[in-house]
Amino acid sequence: MQDLKLLQAEASRCLFCKNTPCKHACPAHNDIPEFMRLVKDGKFLEARELWHETSNLPELCGVLCPKETLCEGFCTLNKLNKPLQIGWMESEIAKLFADRTDYPETKNGKRHLVIGLGPAGIANALKMAEFGYQVTAIEGDSHLGGAIFHSVPDFRFDTRTLDVYEKRFRDLDIDVRYDTIVGRDVMLDELVNEYDSVFIAMGLDLPIEINIEHEDIRIHYAIDLLQKKRYSPSELNRLLGATVGVIGLGNVAIDIARVLARLGKEVHIIYRRTLEEAPASHKEISDAIADGVQVHELLGPIAFRKLADRKILDCEKTCVIKDSDHPRGRIEVIPGANQEFSLDDLVFAIGQKSSDIVFRGSAVKLNPDKGCCYTNHPLVYVGGDRVNKDKRIIDAMVSGIEVATKIRRELG
Repeated sequence: MQDLKLLQAEASRCLFCKNTPCKHACPAHNDIPEFMRLVKDGKFLEARELWHETSNLPELCGVLCPKETLCEGFCTLNKLNKPLQIGWMESEIAKLFADRTDYPETKNGKRHLVIGLGPAGIANALKMAEFGYQVTAIEGDSHLGGAIFHSVPDFRFDTRTLDVYEKRFRDLDIDVRYDTIVGRDVMLDELVNEYDSVFIAMGLDLPIEINIEHEDIRIHYAIDLLQKKRYSPSELNRLLGATVGVIGLGNVAIDIARVLARLGKEVHIIYRRTLEEAPASHKEISDAIADGVQVHELLGPIAFRKLADRKILDCEKTCVIKDSDHPRGRIEVIPGANQEFSLDDLVFAIGQKSSDIVFRGSAVKLNPDKGCCYTNHPLVYVGGDRVNKDKRIIDAMVSGIEVATKIRRELG
């Protein structure tokens, strides 16, 4: 099979470095050199089993991980400008075994609840079922995947890939209650009494707002506009004018900018720091620029106002000053150095926060003093973007797996 030969050929390029920089750069610490060795030798199932020891969402991570700043970015072969295609190989090996489900050796008779089925929730549910727990999941939408299903643009990810997890859920008898929101349809305190352990994996569902003068002009938020169930491409095209400004330079900002550019709009990304400091990777920024997006660094928006028949975004020029009290440097404004943009619409993409609806009416609270995944209730744990410093898919997956391991160790 030609594809397998291609995998083996790529794996053969690995230098099998003793200090394993790629493994250390991976938040899951996947044993990449040993994985490559197994693939090189044609031991594909063994390679899959090795990867599964630390990562159970290869179908997602292989495609959506910012590989350029993680494993591939630290590959020694970068010195030759040809790093190993680690993400591609992860995805291809995962495809070979898409029908494989990891069943528990024994059932332990305990019941576990997962609230929210984004990457952290999916990873946790699968791992807990693998450990022998009877797992139930509650999801506020009609499909698993969270923001990956509803917000990641189609040109970046084929949501049919998520079908593999639905199949594994069925194989493992994981019961899912869709279209149910904890804190609205059912209360957390009621659920806690029904299960031996609970993992809260609800993500960040509200945009962070920015303090900017905008008179009576309507402004938009990227996480709302990216919701496929809310806006079709034609609806987005009608909603927004020909020239759009996007504030921010993270993954969400890049996604909405590329979506709008592909609709034929003139898109300007405005970012108050430098490109090197952007949360989005250089590849993502390059992809956006290739789509026609214009990126402007060291500019901070201060006002969006009407001027005659136009709308003007007024920005102040900034600079980043090294400061030991600010790891990323301190932003300072350059007095009298402003820049204006004539725009039809303005979109904010500077981050998300949680509505915390899941805790409504509950005595359960986060307990960061004990650790980021703990609450004040001994049976309730938290993970995913709500508590992770980095909001990457692999970090969400790792938190789901780590909490599963903690529950088995601490609660039995």
